[in-house]
Amino acid sequence: MMKKAIAILLLCVLVLTSALAGPNVRFVFGDLGQHPEIVFGFVPSYLLLGIGVNGQLFDANTSEIQFLVGGGYNQRRVFQDPATGISSPLTQITYDVIQTDYVVRLRQGLLDDLLMFQLGLDLKYEVNRDSFKTDKNDSLDEYLAGHSGYIYPDLNGNHQFFGTNINFRVTFDMMEDTLFTNDGFIAYAEAEYGPYALNRALGGYADYYSLSLNAIGARTVYTFSTGDTGWVSLVVADRVNVNWTDGRYVPVAYQGPVSLGRKVRGYNTYSYNSQFTVVNNFDFRIAGPGLGIGSIRPRINLFFDMGYGCGNYFNTDIKADNFLASAGAQFTVSFFDFIDLGYQLAYLFTGDKYTEAGKDLVGSFTFFLDF
Repeated sequence: MMKKAIAILLLCVLVLTSALAGPNVRFVFGDLGQHPEIVFGFVPSYLLLGIGVNGQLFDANTSEIQFLVGGGYNQRRVFQDPATGISSPLTQITYDVIQTDYVVRLRQGLLDDLLMFQLGLDLKYEVNRDSFKTDKNDSLDEYLAGHSGYIYPDLNGNHQFFGTNINFRVTFDMMEDTLFTNDGFIAYAEAEYGPYALNRALGGYADYYSLSLNAIGARTVYTFSTGDTGWVSLVVADRVNVNWTDGRYVPVAYQGPVSLGRKVRGYNTYSYNSQFTVVNNFDFRIAGPGLGIGSIRPRINLFFDMGYGCGNYFNTDIKADNFLASAGAQFTVSFFDFIDLGYQLAYLFTGDKYTEAGKDLVGSFTFFLDF
């Protein structure tokens, strides 16, 4: 019943988007997710999308309000012992999440949109349940064994969570990305706050804040084209990401994007998840000819990542001190500006991918380039 409701909700958003399409209304893609047990993760099992309505308060600058709705079925794998907070390859569980999101954003550009200010309100409702793959591991109840509120506050009680997140972002954008060429610089600073007073409606709860700084530079160093057809290009790109996330109760839902294991490629999301992280991602990208459409291109992405994490592990007093480094390649086909479907191989110089402990060379399917 829940899955049908999510599907109907997303269909309504798509219909509304088409019906309202006009000079002041545009389609907005927010995010997508994939469940690795559903067609190996090649089919999106979660979508966040909606519309943006432009009021044009200032000439040549965006003045927009966005409404997005998301829903779907995701998988999470976490690694901290629910009683002690110790994180290791030996302590993990895989479970599924029925997830819905409701997002409102106010966006205002200045200096011909060189600067973009964004204020957002994100609502999230999740139902966490045992993996539908019965061969995975213990059930959530057996794994948590009465300790869910300590390490996993959003899994407390009946494993349901209703979260509210207030966020603010300012972006400086001088980047031009055509998938074939990529030149310029973009940076943003972001603050998120999920107060306890707005995050305790159901059994799960949260109380946290997160501060991020992200900067990306890119330059096209070579192109070969004939007429209007671009055959091959070489792009160098580099990203620096700094984050501090803390609070009494940092829920799993917000740990993933900021975990060191997520940002250094080849490792597991939700691993090496400490309060402070600083990461550098370096890419050398080779783009091939458009596959009939300019916005669909094969790409090879060679990468080298380094990251350091310290402070405490989330929701514990256990000190963290982790350095991760990896190098590898991503073989993908890029669809428009938000999907890079393909396969990734990574060599791990330090640490472990917790789900493949002891291996230096690891592989995985991928849906995105990381920046």
